[in-house]
Amino acid sequence: MPAPRLRRLPRASLLSVMLLPALHAYANDAAPVDDARTLDQVQVIGQATSYAKTSVSKETINRQTILSSVNNALNELPGVVVSEADATGSSVWGTQISMRGFVTNRDTQQIGTTIDGLPNGGSGYGGGSLANRYIDTLDLETVEVSQGTADISSRSNEALGGTLNFLTSDPLQEQRVRFVVGGGDNDARKYYARFDTGLLAGHTRAWISASSAEVRDWIDGSGRTSNDHVAAKFVTELDRWTLTGYASYNDANEPEYTSVSPASFATNPERDGLVGNLTGIPNLDQNFRSGSRALRENTFGYLRAAFDGGNGFKASVAGYAHKMEGRGDWLPPYLVQAREDGGGNPESEYRGGDTVYGGSALGQFYFVNPDGSAAQVIPGCTPRAGFTADYDPNCYAAGVQGVQSYRHSHYDNDRAGFTADVEWKQDFGRIDNTVRGGVWVENVDRRVRRDWHRLLNVGTDISFDNVPYWVQFEDRYKVDEQMYYVEDVARFGPFSTRIGVKQFFVDQKRQRTIGAAENVRSDSKSDPLLSAGATWTLPVQGLEAFAGYSQNFAAIPSGVLGETDAQRFARVEPETADNIELGLRVSRWPLTGSITLYNIKFDNRIVYLPARLADGIDYLDETDGVYENFGGVESTGVEAALGYGWDNGWRINGAYTYNRSEYLGSGNAARDAELGIVDGADVIGQPRHILVMSADWQGESWNFGVSGRYLGERYLDASNVNKLPSATVFNANIGFDLQDLSPKLKGVGASFVVSNLTDRRYLSGVDGSDTAFIGAPRTVGFSVRVDL
Repeated sequence: MPAPRLRRLPRASLLSVMLLPALHAYANDAAPVDDARTLDQVQVIGQATSYAKTSVSKETINRQTILSSVNNALNELPGVVVSEADATGSSVWGTQISMRGFVTNRDTQQIGTTIDGLPNGGSGYGGGSLANRYIDTLDLETVEVSQGTADISSRSNEALGGTLNFLTSDPLQEQRVRFVVGGGDNDARKYYARFDTGLLAGHTRAWISASSAEVRDWIDGSGRTSNDHVAAKFVTELDRWTLTGYASYNDANEPEYTSVSPASFATNPERDGLVGNLTGIPNLDQNFRSGSRALRENTFGYLRAAFDGGNGFKASVAGYAHKMEGRGDWLPPYLVQAREDGGGNPESEYRGGDTVYGGSALGQFYFVNPDGSAAQVIPGCTPRAGFTADYDPNCYAAGVQGVQSYRHSHYDNDRAGFTADVEWKQDFGRIDNTVRGGVWVENVDRRVRRDWHRLLNVGTDISFDNVPYWVQFEDRYKVDEQMYYVEDVARFGPFSTRIGVKQFFVDQKRQRTIGAAENVRSDSKSDPLLSAGATWTLPVQGLEAFAGYSQNFAAIPSGVLGETDAQRFARVEPETADNIELGLRVSRWPLTGSITLYNIKFDNRIVYLPARLADGIDYLDETDGVYENFGGVESTGVEAALGYGWDNGWRINGAYTYNRSEYLGSGNAARDAELGIVDGADVIGQPRHILVMSADWQGESWNFGVSGRYLGERYLDASNVNKLPSATVFNANIGFDLQDLSPKLKGVGASFVVSNLTDRRYLSGVDGSDTAFIGAPRTVGFSVRVDL
């Protein structure tokens, strides 16, 4: 795959208006108006929910195939749009999560992600890990979503636009062995087993699970994705202490999808730009699907201890560690000249067996003569359509051989961290007051290396010389981060207020150990970030009004350090966004619902500024540009959700979002024009209208559900010239418990899931540069469950 680039387009910040958490599918799932979460789970206690927050329902999880990514479960929540390249979320390259105009995709991270309240370490393609690297869908309990004004204690340094907290399921009280086998379209299959110990020694519960899954791409079936996962969790309750531990290992091997232009999609809506067969022509074979691949191994674990003093005092401490080893592959249609061998001599890069470390590319060659020297284009040759002369084998003498590289980008991340939270609750007359605070410390040691290998059998397979002919660069990143927060929550009668502050301290440095580049260091800290809010429990039962304000923060991306020198980097400051929410929610069986207005303003977006547009650049120092903060995004919107349930097992849910995300100019017309920023234009890829509806029925022995999602028009460019049409996609599921058929089938169940029920052809996630990923066609999956 091409190297991830720092996207020049929306470094999304916005003024959002919206939200309304939806309801939980069952009546007893609806959160109380004063939503206090427990410290042992996510380190938040005694907190009135003065901001929009919602959770994924059980019905939504039922609509996922057993091969689905945990990210896809977010798609029925108000204001959240998840775009994946297929029904299983098998491509990190093609995954995008949007919320109120903020985006998390392969090269932009603006939405925070935590696993059981602990940070995921970033979500980017070049070394990050999305939530599906940590949690199997069958071990997911729910996902808590704070769409804008996230909880002050959230441990994430990229949460400009809210947070996603993925929660693993707790061990059962009773012993159980579960086996699940499933499959479906595109040769999909998965095997899953989990053992719950039940209660041990009167205080401990635990489970361990393992799964193995495979699926082929839906376009031509040439790419085979594999995913192996092992996880375990325990909970021990000892008088005033609760101990929790979780560990997971994930090994994924994923060929990718690529985006297409609307014109290409109109010509053939079932093909992207990648192919399944090798031709022997490197310019064509660079698009071989199995050569564009992401390989990732993630090992993650934490231990948490929560103490409840019983006198209003609570505390929690947690330690965690994460190791990620990964590689991103691509097949460039040439060999790079890393060593000067002299004209007419055999090329050392083609002979192999020797490695050049660092240095600059001296050129590239595309074909070689029988003696191994670089072949030359026949003078005056007119190439065929779709080729330049360098790439067209017809423009070379007979007997030449095509050459090709296998470029590897290696990622090796080690991080460890510590969190601590305390809370003290005290009554002062009619005022119930809670003070809480906490810290977060994390150390990251990350390495990135890019090396180039010679393809051994061009046109036959993609085996490669294990000895690279060129190691282009190796960078080592060190990050030391600290965060503290303090908050006071006061309740008096039907009212509650909260006010708090948090601050980040981030020390980053990049050392180039191979290659020529200046070492870069950044010692940055945020200003104290204010967070405040209030709730009012109205006289109507179950009805509550809320208001919230927060200043959200995103650290300087490591990609900025990786693409710059000290002078270019000197002007960069971390990004922040101001979030305002006003809302009303109701939780009164059988009715649940909410409506939220929001405004988010992000006005210090990091962009790369050419030197001719920047003040104070020393041209004699050969600096061609700098990173600076200017411009931004403003989002304003409304989110509304409504759910209603009946005693006969039926429940309906609906959510509507109106979001207007617009670019903010810098006030300098020349700069804006150079960077392609149009002040007031809609942010690319962000629909103004989203509507989600679902209907579910739960009986004693079977369940049924159907959902539909409407996405409004989305622009493909920052100047709002080209746009995608709206699209509506339906999903359905049906599940059976077979014990009613025979007592011998007790504990046996089956489910069928159909995504894109009507087989709608549409373009899904916008990829920038006037391209988008093709939405997956109708995909059927099934599974059989056996509980012992």
